[in-house]
Parts: sequence; structure tokens; C-alpha cells
Amino acid sequence: MNLKTIFICFLLWSCQKKQESKFMDMKVVKEFKIKPEVFMAPNIAYVRLVESDSGQFLFLLNHISKNLQFISLKSGKLVREIELQYDGPNSMSNCTGIAGLENDKIWATFSPHSVGYLNFEGEIHFKKNITPGEVDITYVGSDFHKELHKYNDKVFGMQPLFMNHHFMEKASIQKHSLIYSYNMGTDQTKWYDVYYAEDYWDDGKKPSEFSWARRENKLYIAPWYDHVIQVFDMQKEQLDNRVAAKSDYISDFSYVDKIPGSREESLINRLSHDLYGIILYDKYRDCFYRFFYPGYTDDEDLSIEKLSNFNRSRPFTGVMVLDKGLNVIGEHVFDRFQVHASSNVFVGEEGLYLSLNNENSPEYDEDHLRYMVVQFDLEK
Repeated sequence: MNLKTIFICFLLWSCQKKQESKFMDMKVVKEFKIKPEVFMAPNIAYVRLVESDSGQFLFLLNHISKNLQFISLKSGKLVREIELQYDGPNSMSNCTGIAGLENDKIWATFSPHSVGYLNFEGEIHFKKNITPGEVDITYVGSDFHKELHKYNDKVFGMQPLFMNHHFMEKASIQKHSLIYSYNMGTDQTKWYDVYYAEDYWDDGKKPSEFSWARRENKLYIAPWYDHVIQVFDMQKEQLDNRVAAKSDYISDFSYVDKIPGSREESLINRLSHDLYGIILYDKYRDCFYRFFYPGYTDDEDLSIEKLSNFNRSRPFTGVMVLDKGLNVIGEHVFDRFQVHASSNVFVGEEGLYLSLNNENSPEYDEDHLRYMVVQFDLEK
């Protein structure tokens, strides 16, 4: 372990000592690994846990086969495969992301701006255009932390990105609406008065990105570069609350006031600064998990490949546990390279499932899906 890493570990340990009331012990329910019957990456970009009377299954997008699959969490066997077509009337060639599983419907987003769903035969049964709002959007996407959410006849989606980051003025932030809906009954798109905070760029041009989670009829919008979580009520179609859910480990956000001079400069800037990650809702314990990543620097010159790996599987990962009112119950920082939490994390009845396949760990295993299931004491 180099001196820089030792120093970071000391800082994290010091933060824990100063905030003992907030640091949470973690109970490891179990650790396990499975060998998938089909070839896939050990950390899936889009994955959901499906729990039913017949067992536990991972619903995922296999980027190697380019198909959607249901995998047995116990045996790794392929239970069902949905072959995606890339030409003809059911082509997924312009798909910009898988956006959720609803019974026998698989929601997706497409380019140009549209939302839709397909069935388990790979047939697209519904696809509708999303009309831009005040800003002429160039992209509508989705992911495992950017799913579409259906409420009554409306489908709610997000647009977290600034369309012209380097050349737009601060005032334009309040034109970039973060939420839209498509009304399946009236065939109309609606954009809402939900924006990044007015002071979002007070100290410089932070990047734009957020994750969201759903609890009942509300969406919880958690920016990666801001502490405040906004709560949007889908029934009332308006903001319901704003809560500062700040981690004691996150204070130094990245700023990109000019176009980086190189890919290396961009990767170093991102890695060396703090940021939040995905937010998950735990329906079994009625709480939220908000992941975060303290900044990291190394006293050695890292290659482009290593910088990319460190950004994909961050050296240090933490999680905030929030109650249903977004009050911080506590925080936990995992060991260096212990988990991969930028994807391949999900909630089940037993607890929070975390991938142990951080690709920078000496225990990284390309042949197995490795998980740790944890719980936190919510009563303390």
C-alpha cells in the first residue's frame, strides 16, 4: 500500500472517529458466488433482482450476447432469454437503454427521443416520441438507476444532462427540466418545473447527472454532484420536498469550467474529487441507500487504462442509509476495492446485495458473479 493510499485510509478512519454517532456497523448476512451458464461480464450494467414463489432470478442485459436474460441466482442457469432484434420492425438498434421490467413488459428508451416497451418475444408493442421542452434535447436515455416509472396513464422519465454544458450560462440551468412524462391516454408529453438548484454553479461548472428511486407515488431525485435530494410527487405532478442528505465524506465536487485538455486530465479530475452515486429504495425495510465515492489520488502516474478502471470501480465506496423522510441514519465506508457499486447492486428480502467484483481487487473473478448481502441496524 503506497503512502497516498495510507493517508486516505487514515482520513477515512479519522472521519469515522469524529462522527461515531453516524458511522454504521454492517451485518454481513452471507457471501456467495455463482458461475453463469452463459458468458457474461462479471459486473452487469443493467440488472434487477426478481423474487417470486419459484425462486430468485437476475433480470439483466447481457452486453456480450446483446440479449435480455433471466438467470437463476442460485444456480446461474439461464432460465429465459429474450432475443433482441437489430433490424426490421422490432429493431433495437436505436435503443438508448433498458428502462424497467413491468410484469410482461420491458420498458426502453430510444433515439430519436422516444419511450416504449417490448414483450418477452422481443416484439416492440409500444413506442412513442417525447417532445422536447424549453431546451432542444439531443438524447433521452435510461439505465438501471434511470428507469421509467409508470403512474396511472403516465410514464415518467428523466433527462439529467445539460445539452450544452461548456457553452451555456448559469441562468440556463433553470431551463433544463429534469423530468418529463408521456400520457398514454392523450399522446402528450409534459415537462415539469424541476431543475438543478439555482446555486448549482455558484462555485464553478459542476457536471450534470443524477439517479432516482421510487417510493409509492414519489420519485426521489439524487444528484451526483449535490447534497440535496428533491422529491417529486407523480400524483400532484409537482415537487413535494427538498432535503439536504449530506455525507460527511463528500465535500469536494468536481468542476469542469473548460473542456479538458485530454482524456487523462478528464479521468484524473473525476477520480480525485468526491461524488455521489446511485440511490436505491429498500421496500422491505422502508429506507434508502445513497452510495458515494470519496476522491482518490495516487502517488504513482496511472495509465489511462488504470484511471478508467479506478473510475469504473472506485477505490473507496461508501453508503448512506436514509429513513423514509431522508434523514441520515448512518454511513458505512467499505474497505479499499471491497465492492463494485456503480452498477450490479440491488435490494432483496434478505438485504442489500453488493457485487464483490471490484475489478481492481486481487480477488476479482471474471468467471463468477460474487455478492455480499448486508443489513444495517436501522434502530440506532
